[in-house]
Formats: sequence, structure tokens, C-alpha cells
Amino acid sequence: MVTCMTEFFIWSLKDKVYIPDEVIGCHTYHDKTHSASVDQLYNEEKQRFDEERDILWAPRNKRPEKLRDVLKEVEDLLQVHRIVQIRWRNHQVLQLVLSNMVAVSFVLSGNSGTTERVFLDKSLVGKFSAEMVSDAFLSDHFLMTTYPDRPKLDYGYFVKRPPLGEGLKRLEKLSAWEPKLTQIDIPGPVGRRIERCLSSNTRQDMLLVWWPTSSEEAWPWSPMSSEKDRANMIVLSLHGPNIDVLTFARTECDPMYAGFSSLQPHRVFTVEQAMSGGGDTTAQCCTYEIVQGKIQRISVTSIPLKSHVICQCRNPSEDKLVLGCSDGSLVLYDEVRKATLMIRASVVPVSIAWHPQGTVFFVASSRGDIQVFDLALTPLRIQLVSEDQMTQRVLQLHKFFKSQMSLKEIKWCHHDPDSVDWNGDYADALFMHFEKGPPCLLQLHLGVVSRERFSALELIKEYLKNRQVDEAVTLLSSMNWDTDSTAAYSGLSTIVNHLLRLPLNAERESQLETTLGTFYAPKYPLSEVVILDFRDPISRLARRFFHHLLRYSRFDKAFLLAVDIGARDLFMDIHYMALDKGETALAEVAKRKAEQVENESLESFDGFDDGILQNGFHNPNSQNHSDFNVNELPASRTHPWQHGQHQVPQDVRHLQNGVNGDGLDRLNYLGDLELEADLIHDYTAALQLDDPGWFSHNHIEDTDWQEQDLLENGNNENQEEDEEDASVKVIHFGVV
Repeated sequence: MVTCMTEFFIWSLKDKVYIPDEVIGCHTYHDKTHSASVDQLYNEEKQRFDEERDILWAPRNKRPEKLRDVLKEVEDLLQVHRIVQIRWRNHQVLQLVLSNMVAVSFVLSGNSGTTERVFLDKSLVGKFSAEMVSDAFLSDHFLMTTYPDRPKLDYGYFVKRPPLGEGLKRLEKLSAWEPKLTQIDIPGPVGRRIERCLSSNTRQDMLLVWWPTSSEEAWPWSPMSSEKDRANMIVLSLHGPNIDVLTFARTECDPMYAGFSSLQPHRVFTVEQAMSGGGDTTAQCCTYEIVQGKIQRISVTSIPLKSHVICQCRNPSEDKLVLGCSDGSLVLYDEVRKATLMIRASVVPVSIAWHPQGTVFFVASSRGDIQVFDLALTPLRIQLVSEDQMTQRVLQLHKFFKSQMSLKEIKWCHHDPDSVDWNGDYADALFMHFEKGPPCLLQLHLGVVSRERFSALELIKEYLKNRQVDEAVTLLSSMNWDTDSTAAYSGLSTIVNHLLRLPLNAERESQLETTLGTFYAPKYPLSEVVILDFRDPISRLARRFFHHLLRYSRFDKAFLLAVDIGARDLFMDIHYMALDKGETALAEVAKRKAEQVENESLESFDGFDDGILQNGFHNPNSQNHSDFNVNELPASRTHPWQHGQHQVPQDVRHLQNGVNGDGLDRLNYLGDLELEADLIHDYTAALQLDDPGWFSHNHIEDTDWQEQDLLENGNNENQEEDEEDASVKVIHFGVV
């Protein structure tokens, strides 16, 4: 099965970590005076193994870095103060802001998850309105802090910034940037202890301050003067050193998350919870827009749940939302399909983080256990780097700590390694924040072959390599053609090419139908641009599938596919193949259908020529070529997704439903085909004269799907003689 290969780094010098000898995928720091215990017989061998891979074993204390002393001081600070912001500056620099305004910067090694230098900045301690902050937001241009006991903000604008080339100077002292501090009063309840949170948009010209209504402590009754005092979402406008309150609002329900969109600077997403009297929970996914200095809600989606929401996370393209519930269930809401999926996880989630590629997401429990799912909610296996294959459904990281740890948050590094010099290997980093615990890093190894990192196409290839075709098809069905059409087509082509290389059986036939159905019969209408861009290459794949069906005498599905493609040569192929098999009735119907398609094509082109003579090529009122292709072709030449403004009719589901369907569906489908009534009558009458022995019970046992190639068995002549007596009957609208 597909497995995620990871490596765990614990940046700690204290004796709180236990790593067994057989585990080579977990690393921590050691003192030079550290002596191995009795059960650690291979301690020296592991030290040589780590050092040969450029993994730090014992931090040195040379000046000016003094790495060992700084690491010990960071651990002592984390025991007292909590982390209020986790910020990845790039793929090698991680910054943490503590509640006492101490900034810690870790410079990682380029080849591993170990630290090369650690900068401890205390220059801003005591320079703000209070000693402790509830939240902070640090960027290259400003620093913002909030406080739990006062409706005020401290805004520090950096007047002087070091040059971009001097990276280390940007990490040493924030006071060297000469922050200009400004205090501002914000709307909201006065005199109450509230945990105010911060979020910035992509342009960093607006800042959102919000807090959950459940955090508002009970207070004696007092009349509210205005909506300003009841607000729990405030938007601030930033213009260099100037800051102003732009707008404010109050959410309808209790928000457990609010933040700016990472794609659109004027859009805000919230996840709110509403509790009913019966104990049921409803999650409301709301979207707000800031238009002309006002914030207004433009959409809301209600998702009924059986338990309350603990955590949430949106994918990078912001069309999928994952909710983690207290009962261990994961709910995935797809905004494009307006559909909801649910699965029971093996851990109770407290934090969810989408991979930067948007293909998989990691779910973490309070103990630090990790489980991985793809965007179709298919669980993946995971393991640490090891000599043997020891894949697990859940990566249990809590066993490496001697005492119980409480995980608070996990956060990916979103910086693309392609933006810097490629060092021959891809490794994505996930920071793990443990309360009062050491800083930890989980590295996801992607190898030297995976030049596309963890994209959906790369995961589809891994599924096919491990013979997980159903998982690959499910992943393809969950991809969005409108936003990532190139990757969707590449995945479709990869799956079809893989299946066409294998002998056909019932399972692979269904997989091929479902794969092609993601384009021909999608669950949501595709845009016209996507259809025009990919209908020709996908039509060629469908023709290959057609001949693959003919090769195995699957005339029913081949006829259905030929009707979809609408090509005369395909019906003639059925005609000649049926003659070889002795299916005279089928051969006659296929030939008549080929003639009908040819006549309709000639009539349509004659009408097109008349329009050219009347209107001319340069008539501005004439339709373009794409409109002609979509709208003026006869119904038998157009695909099902082209009828009714590219909406798939409810009765057109043959690519997914096969030959199943009731009598009403058959009649409707016969009408859609526009086959002549006398042609159907003659064909069915001819079928009634033959002995329907092909679908008899005895013959089914002889014609079971087997994974073998008919061309390699040397029994072609005997099989042809057996199939000469076979007949067909009308099941759907085609022949079976």
C-alpha cells in the first residue's frame, strides 16, 4: 500500500526522550557527557549513522552561536510561556513568538531536520502595554499584539528593515528594525477577559481581530449602547505606520475559527457552531466579503453533526473544508460539488493541516499521534524511516516521550523548495507544537524521483504502482476539473493507460467506465473551456477503450461507447466484428447506425455551407466554430454532457450504471438515441429468432472474466467456434 515515509526530530537536550535502538527514524540531541543506558547497546553505531547523514548528535557550545546553551534556554522558556505564533519565513527558517514577546528563530539544515543555529531575541520584552499577550502577528513589515484583559491593540511598524541579502541580520534583533509603536482601541466588550485572535490578508493591508462568543465571561446585566459593543469581528486597515478601524460585525453563532482567505484579500472565512436543545450540533461555514469599507456575509452552509467541532482546516485551493469532531469523525465538505463526506478516524483530532500540495492532510491527536488521508478521505499508511517495512495506520509518536505530552497545533512549511537551489531530495517539514514541551519537527521524505512532490498525479501513480486502482479512481473523482484541469486530465490518462495494458475483466471494465465518466458524466457540470480543451484527447482514450472492449467481445459496452463518440468507423468496426462472430442482427444494426451517422453529418455540413453562403465568414452575427461544434451537431454526434448546456440528464448514466436500468430508462434512452423505430423493431425481431444462449446459466460459467489475454492462449479458433452460436438481446438500449 501507499506509505508516507517520515522522520521525527526532537530538539531537546533534556532527559525526557526515549528512543529504542531499533528506531533509526527518530532523533534528538545528546550531551557530550551523556552515557548510554544498559538497554541502548547500539548507541555509538547510531551516533555514527546520524553524523554521516549530517544529523547533529551533540550540539556544540562555540561562540558566538553557543547552540547548546540557547537550546536549553529555549526549552526553559517553553515550560513557562506558550507559543502564540508559528511562522515559517522560508523552508529553512522557523520563527516562534512566545507570550512574553520573546522571538525564537530556528535555522534548519538544508539536508535534514536538525538545527544549525538558534536566535533568541528578547529585545521587545517589556516594551508593550502588558507583559503577556493573548495573540501576536509578526511579519516583515509590522508586529501586532492583543491582550486578554483590555480592548486595545499594540501596533509596531518597522521603520527600518535590513536588506534582503543580509538574512541573518533580519533574525538577530527585532529592535534593530526600529519599531514605531501605536496603541488603538477596538470595539467589543469592556472589562471582560477575552482571548482575541489575529489574522492578516495576503496583501497585509488589513487585519482581522476576532474572538469566540463562548469566551465572553458571565457579566452582570448592563445595557449595550450599540452594535459596536457587541461585535466580535473587527477589521483593521493598515497604511504604513497608520492603523484605523475599518468595520466590525457580530457573528450569528459562536465562531471557533475566523481568518482571511489566502487567495482573495477581501474575503473572510468563518466556522461557527450552533447547539440545539436536543444536543445536536450544526456547523455553519460562512463567507464574508469586505466591500466599500463594510463587512457582509455573502454565503452560509449548514452541516449537521453528531458532536461539536474541535478543529478545522481548508485546503490550499479553498474549495474543501475538513472538520474534526470530538467523537473522532472527520467531515469533508466539497464546495464545488456541494457534497459532504464523513469517515471515522483512528484518533480524536485536535489539529488538522493540509499538505501544501493540497492532496493529503495530516490529522494529529492530543498525544501526538498522526494519521494521513487524501482528499477523497482514503487513509494512507505511514511509518518512520527504517530498514524494514513497518507501515502503520497511525504513527504513534507519544511513545518517544517518557511523560505524557499535549499537542496543540501542527503547521506545514508552505514554501516551495523549487524556489531555491534543489539539493537532490525533497523533504516537506511539519512543525509540531507541544504544550510545555520541546519543539519537534516531522519531515516527509518524497525522494529524488518525485519531482512533483506530493501532487495528486504523483499519488495516483503511487496508487497504481501498489495496485490500488480503486483508490486512484476515487482520488480522480474528487479532483476539480475547473481549477486543476491539467492534473485531472493527466491522472485520467495515467489510469486509463494503466488499465488498457492489463487483460480486461469485470472489475477493470468498471474502473475504466468510472474513470472516463469523471469527464463524460461528471457529478457537476464542467465549464465549456475545459470541455473544448480536453474532449479531443479524452475522445482518443475512449476510442482505445472501445477497441479494447471489442477485443474481448464486449459488444454491449462497445456499442454504448460508439454512440457517445458518434463516429461512423466505430460502428463499422462493430459491424465487421459481429460478422466474424456470427452476430448478423448486431452487424445489421451497427451498419444502419453507421449510415445514419454519416447522413446526419452530411446534412449538418450542408446546412453549415448554406450558412456560409448567406452570412459569410466575417459576419459578426454568425456563431463561432466552438458554438457550431457544441450546438449544431446532431444529437447522436454530441456527448451526453453537451445536452442542455452541458448538464448530464438523469437517465444518461450508462458509463456508470452499465446495463442496469428499468424499462422506463430504456425507453427514454431509446428516444435520446434518435434511432429509427423500424430499425429497433427489425433488430429486436431478429434477436427473438435466435437462441439466447450467451447469457444462459451454463454459458456464464464458461465465460467468466479471467485475467488472461486471448491472443496468448492459442485457443482462438476454439473460442470463435464456441461463440458462433452465441446470440444477443436488448438489455438497455444497446446489445448485450
